Formats: sequence, C-alpha cells, structure tokens
Amino acid sequence: MKKKTAVIFMGFFMALGALSGCGGNDATEAASESAQTEDEGTGEDEEMQEAREEEQEQKEKEEKKAEKKAEKEAEKASKEDKKETEKKSEAEDSENKKEAQEETETESVKIAVLLPDQEEWSDDAQALEADLAEDGYEPLLAYAEGDASRQVSQIQEMLEQQVAAFIITPVDAYGLTDVLAEVKEAEIPVFSYDDLIMDTNAVKYYTTFGGRQAGQMIAEEIIKKENLKEVQEEKETRTIEFLMGSPDDTEALFLYNGVMEGLQPYLDDGTLVCTSGKISFDDTGIIRWSRELAGTRMSQLLEDSYEDGAVPDIICTGFDDAALGAEETLETAGIVPGSEQWPLITGVGCKEEAVRSVASGKIGFSLFMDYRDLADNCEQMVHVYLTGEEDPEVNDYEQYDNGVKIIGTYLCEPQVIDGDNYELLIDNGYYEEEEIAPEAEETVTPVPEESVTPSPKEDEATPQESAASDWEEDKEAVKQSSGEKEDSDLKKEKESDRDEKKASEKVTLKKSKSASDDK
Repeated sequence: MKKKTAVIFMGFFMALGALSGCGGNDATEAASESAQTEDEGTGEDEEMQEAREEEQEQKEKEEKKAEKKAEKEAEKASKEDKKETEKKSEAEDSENKKEAQEETETESVKIAVLLPDQEEWSDDAQALEADLAEDGYEPLLAYAEGDASRQVSQIQEMLEQQVAAFIITPVDAYGLTDVLAEVKEAEIPVFSYDDLIMDTNAVKYYTTFGGRQAGQMIAEEIIKKENLKEVQEEKETRTIEFLMGSPDDTEALFLYNGVMEGLQPYLDDGTLVCTSGKISFDDTGIIRWSRELAGTRMSQLLEDSYEDGAVPDIICTGFDDAALGAEETLETAGIVPGSEQWPLITGVGCKEEAVRSVASGKIGFSLFMDYRDLADNCEQMVHVYLTGEEDPEVNDYEQYDNGVKIIGTYLCEPQVIDGDNYELLIDNGYYEEEEIAPEAEETVTPVPEESVTPSPKEDEATPQESAASDWEEDKEAVKQSSGEKEDSDLKKEKESDRDEKKASEKVTLKKSKSASDDK
C-alpha cells in the first residue's frame, strides 16, 4: 500500500515538471509578441489621443455655449426674479414697518413729561399729552409740586420705565446735573421746556418764548406808551420801578436783560429815574414768582421812596402776578385806576385775571405766550429726533448757553395784548368772552356832608373850649338848630300880627272917613 502510494506521488511530480517546461516557453513567446505589439501600436495611441482631445475640445465648446445660453436665460430669469424679489422685499419691508409700527404702538413708546407743579402747568401738560398721543406716543406725566428733590426722584423712576425721551421744565435749573448724567449714560435725549436746564451736557434741544426777546418787546412798548423819546427831547423825566421774575429762573434773567437793553439809554441820560435805586436783577427779582411778595415789595417802595401819596409813573414787572400784586397795593393806598396818578403797569403771561385788568385799564399791557405753540413745537422736536428722518428745526443757536454748551433752541413769538386788542384771545379760542370781560365798575354815590351852623361867638374860643367832645358839639348844633327854628317861627307870628293890626287900622280908618262924609 505504501509502495503504491509512493509511485502515484512520483508520477504526479514528473507530470507537473513537464507541464512547467511547456508553460515557460509559451510565456516567453507571449511576452515577445506583446512587446512587438506595443512597438507597433505607439502611433495608433497618439492618433487616438488627438482624437480624444479634439472630441474634448468640441465637448467643452458645446458646454460653454450651453453655459452661455444658460447664463443668458438665468440672467433673464434673474432680472425677472429680482423684480419679483424687490416687489416681495418692498412688500415685506412695508409689512415689517407696519408690524414694527404696530409693535411700537403695542409697546407704546413712552415719553416722560416732568413739570414743576400742576396749578401753573396743567394747560401745558394737556397740550403736550394731546400732541404726543396724536403721534403714537404714551406720555408719562409727573408734577414735582415745587420740590426739586422730588423731581430728581421722578426722573430716576422714569429711567426704570425705559422712556424714549424726557421733556423737562426744571424746578431748580441747576439741580439736575447728577441725575441727568445717568440719563446721558442711558443715551436718552432730554428736551428742555420753557426754562433752560443748566450745567449739563444731557440737553439736546430747548423750546421757549425767548426771555430776552420778550424783554425787548416790553421795553419797546413802554417807550411807545410813555412817549419816552419826546420826554427825552424835552429834557423831562419819568419815574420807574421794577418787579422782575424769580432770581433762580434763567428765563427771568434773560427777560430782565432784554428789558434793560431797551431802557438803559433812558436810564443813563436821566429820562427814566428809578427813585428807589433798585435796578439790578438781584434787587428786583421776586422769588418763586410770588404775588404776595410782589405786593409787599411794592408797598415798601411806596413807603420808602415816595412821599405824600406819590407813585411811580411806570411799574415794569416780569410776570402777571407781580402786576396784579402792584395793582392791589396801589388801590389799597387809595390810588384810583384811570386817574392821572395811576401808573403804567406791565405784565407777562396774559393770565385770565390779568387780562381782565388789561381790559379795564388797570394793567397797561401783558405779553401773550400761547402754551399751545410751545407744546406743539416741543413735541415736534421730540418726534423728528426720535424718527431720525432729519434734525429738529431751531431758530437760535447762539444765546442759550447752559454753562456746558450752546443749546439749539426754537423761539416762539410772544404778542403784546392791551386794551385795544385783548379780544384776540377770544377769537383764537384761548379764552371765552365771559372769562376775560372787564369787571363792571361800582358806582359810588357820594354821601353829602352834614352842615352845622356854628353858634354865635361873643368871645374868642379858648383852647379848652376847642377841645370839647364831638358829642357836645353835636348836641349844641342840634340845640342851636332848634333855637333858630323857634326864632324863625316867632318872627313869622309877629309879622302876621303886625299885618293883621295894619289891616284892622285900615278898616277903622275907612269907617271913620265914611262917618265924616255922612256928617
């Protein structure tokens, strides 16, 4: 079995060797043929390569043509798409703006309005609220009631409510520096209303009637109504006293400066004489615009500087309550309105009561400053600034320096109101006719003095007799009057008896003569 197996393996290996020899020869021949074929096919490959390149170039050209065609079609489609996109974009922008506006309205952009007190500033507040609401804002109103520290707290509270802007009339123009530094840091704009806020760079714009401009108008009206140019030419004089605005109010100072610019030449040459010598702003200012203090000051001026019932020819005031206070003091002193002694009194503000006095001739004139104009212009400034469309309009960028910078200002125009044109305030809807109609003057019926006929004096009266009481004099007068009546009656009786006697004598005489004739 083992032998048989060995024989089989030996035969297998011999066969395998034979086959390997034949395969080697075939492989050698195949390799030789392959080498020959490669040498013969080299030229053919170059031709094929060129053909392929030409085909590729043609293909690329066609692709480029197709690309250009596609580009043109794409460009055309792009233009159409662009137009459509622009339309969609505009529509989307419009929608976004609308949504933003609706969102803004929903969020109610808040504007803080801070005023000194409700009594004096409620009309301004109503006008500002109406204007702001009309442009879609939510006004947040706060009155400080004359308390400067309270106003500071109100500003801090408004900051927490994330207001978009502040409109402020300061209680203390110099007292907001620190709190407005916080407002400035928060990048919230501040608009100063009627009175300029001092010592801060937070104020963006200022709206007012222009104190200096108003003061110049007062001076011009005084010169005209008192004919000061003619008085100056004739070397005559007129006396004048001043009751100006509150010394802590910057606008009051501007007004004072305007008045002095106009009147100073007449004061310098003696045409105008301030008898009291109180001319400076510090000497003439009435703190906190107090009517009572103005009346007291007027009374002191009359007592200290005017004798024997004399009064100034002109009383120049910086506000209506000062004019009314002066008017009351003069009437208390017995000066009759409308008389030659009654002075020219000037006012500012056209308060209801003051206009009635203007209409009745007690106050010579007052400057009308329409709070509606002031509120409209301030609100417009705020709206233009917040929308960012353009810069707010200003008409003065020179004279209002708050100590830190010049503030762009819009000056509203005051108007002189006197007895000739006060009805304009009815025509423009500012007052109702019954509100400013002049008060009816009381007709005073003179009481006749009792005439007493003195008794006949035999001797000259002694000092002691002259000092007799009024009761004794009245008693004597009544007694004397009664005695005179008795004497008069007695005289009439005697005259009657005498007439009767004469008549009797005539009858007796006639009878006697008749008897004589009969004889």
